[in-house]
Amino acid sequence: MPDYPIGGYMGKILEVDLSSGRISSRRLDEKIVRDYVGGRGLGAKLFYDGLDPAVEPLSKDNVLVFATGPLTGTKTPASGRFTVSYKSPLSGTIGNSNSGGQWGVVFKKCGYDALVVRGKSPKPVYISIKDNEVAIHPAGVFWGMNMHVLTDKLIEKHGKGFKVLGIGQAGENKVRFAAIINDKHRALGRGGPGAVMGSKNLKAIIVNGSQQINIARPDMLKQGINQAEKMMKAMAVTSTGLGELGTAGLVQLIYEHDMLPHNNFQDVKHAISNVKAITGEAIRDTILKRKKACFNCAISCTRGTEVDGKPGEGPEYETVVMMGANLGIYDLKTITRANYLCNEYGIDTISLGGTVAAAMELYENGFITKKDTDGLELKFGNGKILLPLIEMIALRKGIGDKLAEGSFRLAKAFGHPELAMVVKGLEIPAYDPRATISQTLGYVTSNRGACHLQGGYSVLLGFFGGAKEVDRFLLTTVPGHVAFQQDAGAISDYAGTCRFTAFAFGGNELSRIFSGVMGIELTEHDLETVSERIHTLERLFNVKAGFGRADDSLPERFFTETIYTGGKDRLIDREKHLKALLDTYYELRGWDENGVPKKETLKKFKI
Repeated sequence: MPDYPIGGYMGKILEVDLSSGRISSRRLDEKIVRDYVGGRGLGAKLFYDGLDPAVEPLSKDNVLVFATGPLTGTKTPASGRFTVSYKSPLSGTIGNSNSGGQWGVVFKKCGYDALVVRGKSPKPVYISIKDNEVAIHPAGVFWGMNMHVLTDKLIEKHGKGFKVLGIGQAGENKVRFAAIINDKHRALGRGGPGAVMGSKNLKAIIVNGSQQINIARPDMLKQGINQAEKMMKAMAVTSTGLGELGTAGLVQLIYEHDMLPHNNFQDVKHAISNVKAITGEAIRDTILKRKKACFNCAISCTRGTEVDGKPGEGPEYETVVMMGANLGIYDLKTITRANYLCNEYGIDTISLGGTVAAAMELYENGFITKKDTDGLELKFGNGKILLPLIEMIALRKGIGDKLAEGSFRLAKAFGHPELAMVVKGLEIPAYDPRATISQTLGYVTSNRGACHLQGGYSVLLGFFGGAKEVDRFLLTTVPGHVAFQQDAGAISDYAGTCRFTAFAFGGNELSRIFSGVMGIELTEHDLETVSERIHTLERLFNVKAGFGRADDSLPERFFTETIYTGGKDRLIDREKHLKALLDTYYELRGWDENGVPKKETLKKFKI
């Protein structure tokens, strides 16, 4: 058992400097644990303390912080999550991405709560961690491999007990939205962490741990888990919905509420027959082979699928929409094969879909020509070009080299940045903000750029919230709901648990689980305070990196082009909606009128 006074922690931070080859470890500061807990919070704090906000994201001076939470690897439901923090090469904001699977649990059992990677190796390398044995190995022979081949080769070399995290060719080639992939199919996706890893010449991190996680109060933990599991069984979405249909079970529901994006968010109009071809039901009835789950998860939302004899995982809701409906493509096999390819090359499917959509609109308006694309017809609905285009992006070939920069840089290079559907440079996920004012505010205030998760997943509160259901267009309640959803989501992120558990249980149950694991009395209010502190610290980093109120906005399309939803034509009004919402939201957060955290707020949160 770790010799550390707080349960749920291994008590050590591993540090690897790739420039010098130095490997060291240090004790995890107990004050940081109490203030930031773990996962996203621990990562943000270590990142903030160790990095100049002005650093160039793809330079050796950027850092990668992999951090687990105190609940990661425990008997808590769906507790296999971990986070990586870095400065995003896509947005320039703080970047943090979250993943499940098995890698995070096994890394923690090596005896560490976090790994900080600095510097840049002169040649390709990978890191191996087996309990307390850490080494840096040459990776030249593995450079150029996709993630599936890499994973198999590393396990073949080191043994079946190892779990593999790494980058495919997209990360090697510094595609700005390259993902880090673990367990072959799990993605640390948003913001380009794979490009940062590639810029450091770091191909992989493999782990094999056997150490036990200390639980401070097992009886209290058991009580909290029993309560949480009962609520998960009682809630249809966690007991049957997600397991039966996966996240793509949302496709038709989102369509029926007029927020399913189409043709680069130009509208939300789809033929119902097309929508039905890409739903969770369609996946279940045509390509699903088995349900799969991350560590200790009864929900089992992962889809083990097969297309034309090729097995894989997914696609998830975001992938189905952003690489399907938003491109005018409704062929499920094409979308699924594209998803497989993204996992192999290591690419974020949301940003890829948003970038291809921007390219298609540029092409259809004559701003990109066949001469630019080497003859590829980048038209909406042309599914034949999707797989070749993914390869071109990953390898930075032809027009793929420009798309590899992300939609904003692409659209700006061709003279029309307004056609990039981004916030702070990060592509907007698969929910049209004109159809839900709460998600509008979430997108613009998310610290990593447009994000439905870190922006506060309030999409479903308007029609799927049960006792918490709210009017998705009622302005007076939106800022409070968004801040609450952001803070509630952050609890999962720093705990090391899956966001989907929040459909069934929340802070009340989690406070008992936290207290049982850590041995520290944490009330629901304490958990919310930690979330507020994390959100404020992330905002402070962005302010120091040059971001402000002007960046808390949407593309022009959402202010000038209407969609029909909720019984009327709707768009976002700059004064009535955006300005009013931001004013109230900033006040709730303790930030000034420019979105800068006030001195008294920093003092309150001990930042």
